Amino acid sequence: MCLALPMRIKSISAGFARAESGRSLRTINIEMLGSVKVGDYVIVHAGFAIEKVDPQRAKETLRLIDEIR
Repeated sequence: MCLALPMRIKSISAGFARAESGRSLRTINIEMLGSVKVGDYVIVHAGFAIEKVDPQRAKETLRLIDEIR
């Protein structure tokens, strides 16, 4: 089973970004996406940002994930 999570971009440097989801902070590759800026939410799978996502949708998904835990 594969799982992709929404994460919020905290900083960007040379094709990579620091992104957070809850208490997790990860370095992710953002080169597959055209334009990503600090504060954007992206869907992350296997360390790669694969889609930019609406902030409301991302927050709702994160809320649902927290309920499952």
